[in-house]
Amino acid sequence: MTLAKLKEKNQVTIPVAVVKKLGLKDNTLFEVDVEENYIKLMPVVTVPLIYSEPELEKIDAIVEKEKKSARELKSGKSFSNYINNL
Repeated sequence: MTLAKLKEKNQVTIPVAVVKKLGLKDNTLFEVDVEENYIKLMPVVTVPLIYSEPELEKIDAIVEKEKKSARELKSGKSFSNYINNL
């Protein structure tokens, strides 16, 4: 077992042996959870969202339509629903 210390700003350094064993890289994102009295860190791989050609055309149409109205749309499901309803 290796010890780690909670530092200022709630930072914990992951031991080198663990980093090597899991093949972690700089700027790796982690899902953080608590199970019973354990802190669980799970590396997360993010995949960039890639739009299809028809979706990009719809996005371009939104940009043209909304250019002057300064309407704000959030990414994710609400945005996808919006472009699918055009």
